[in-house]
Amino acid sequence: MYEIRQLEIPDAFLALYVRHSRIVESRTHVEQHYAICDELAHGVAAFCRSLAVDPDLDAGAILQRCHAGLRQTPQVVSPAEADWVTGRSAELLEWAIPKAWIDAAAAPASRVRTERRFASSG
Repeated sequence: MYEIRQLEIPDAFLALYVRHSRIVESRTHVEQHYAICDELAHGVAAFCRSLAVDPDLDAGAILQRCHAGLRQTPQVVSPAEADWVTGRSAELLEWAIPKAWIDAAAAPASRVRTERRFASSG
């Protein structure tokens, strides 16, 4: 039987795996990491929302704390995935993404539109 894949992976996430206009990981790998990162982003967003009740913390500070925490565990998510998770969390919360992250994310996102080919699955 054929496996039907219905998971739509955003270009911003695919860009994490683009080198020289090609996606360098298998479709399965990218799908698995996207599922992990998207679930993590929802959890981080919920955590950020709980911190937002503190009047001494603004959205930027909260996002920076979460981002720093994600980058402490590279065995769970890569640094690039931590950046994406933080940006996705901000998006879910409808908070502004810090400008430094927007600038860093802009270049890779344009590369993925060039070619959406996956390395051989396996």
